[in-house]
Amino acid sequence: MGTGLISDVGRSAPSAAVLENRTTARIALVLPLTPVSFALVAGLPLIRRTAACALRSAFDRVVVLGGSSIERARVLLAADSRTRDDRIEVVARQPRLAPEDDVTVIPADCLLTAATLEGALAAPADGPLLLADEEGFGIARCPAAALSDVDLGSATNDWTALSEILRRRGALHIPLDGAVCVRIDGAESVTTGESALCAELRARSQPTDGPLARFDRRISCRISRWIVRHTTLRPNDITTIGTIVGLAAAWVLSRGTYAAGVAGTALFLSAALIDGCDGEVARLTFRESPFGKAFDVATDNLVHAAVFVGLALGMRRRDPSGHWGMLMLLLLIGFALAGAVSYYFLVRQTAWRTDRPAQITARARLRHRLLKTLESLMNRDFAYLLLVLAVAGRLRWFFWGALVGSYVFAALFIWVYGWREPTR
Repeated sequence: MGTGLISDVGRSAPSAAVLENRTTARIALVLPLTPVSFALVAGLPLIRRTAACALRSAFDRVVVLGGSSIERARVLLAADSRTRDDRIEVVARQPRLAPEDDVTVIPADCLLTAATLEGALAAPADGPLLLADEEGFGIARCPAAALSDVDLGSATNDWTALSEILRRRGALHIPLDGAVCVRIDGAESVTTGESALCAELRARSQPTDGPLARFDRRISCRISRWIVRHTTLRPNDITTIGTIVGLAAAWVLSRGTYAAGVAGTALFLSAALIDGCDGEVARLTFRESPFGKAFDVATDNLVHAAVFVGLALGMRRRDPSGHWGMLMLLLLIGFALAGAVSYYFLVRQTAWRTDRPAQITARARLRHRLLKTLESLMNRDFAYLLLVLAVAGRLRWFFWGALVGSYVFAALFIWVYGWREPTR
């Protein structure tokens, strides 16, 4: 039994230096297509999803054995910018490969992710590897020489036959250990596969999600699955919808009544759920973009600022004698300061995330834990707190907490980050 294919392995593509030093070509080879290869999974045909995952991994070529669907596959892949790439070849027969080429064989009915492929490429390989589940379904990686006498283009030579051949040739079995690799053979398996995709998304976001955000991530993933199945909404469209809902929440909060407080915070919680969907839809459909990320961050800050203003206006309506204008200005300044600090230390200066404090000193470990704790505060958990306080009629508490807390957060982050690194 070999070591497991841990899903965290290989989530980042190899560096340019590593790719330049390789002397063999890495080839993703998709077995002959079948009708199920065109089944929609999370809004994309399976073969388009497989090709997009391979493009995001460190493959030099992606070769698809078209079988009887060669023209359909060529049109499908060429029609989409996500798979319109010179590295993709849809061929009628098994291509001639150099014996030393590093080939990863993918069944035509296999739903996987880029992380699965990157994990396979990261596994040490002195010979054929079978990266499979307990039932024997998965992908294979081997030198092209191991396939020289195997007719992969034969309709009868499916994954089962190929895996048996490689086992007889001494292939090492590596358990998938949670990596996404699902056989698609009907509606039920599509549902299972989409659930697996969402589970990987939740696992990736877990380090920066708060406890309640991890809970509502399950809800947002369900919404995201519905969106990609039944609509043509793009991630930026969802961001816009979430922004409109969030601004509506701020307007309702500005009414100042108890009912408006409950309704407004419920709307804000809905906006927070929608805010999780844009990134999930982007990752499920391979539509991530720098503009989308910046647009999401900008609209999040706009909504949060609007909600604080709405709270202040609402409390002014209820108590006109208070100095709410000055307090609102101080809150917005604190919010801007906390936002700037968060952007600088969580987006620009992120080296502290890759530190290995366990190998340094107790002070360094404490610094790392405190920074991770502060990072976890920058999530959407406070939307639940707002709703609870609104129901309890204590929204004023949140206003004062945010007013003081924004300055404390910024000061604490700067102070902890500035601790002198220990020298060894």
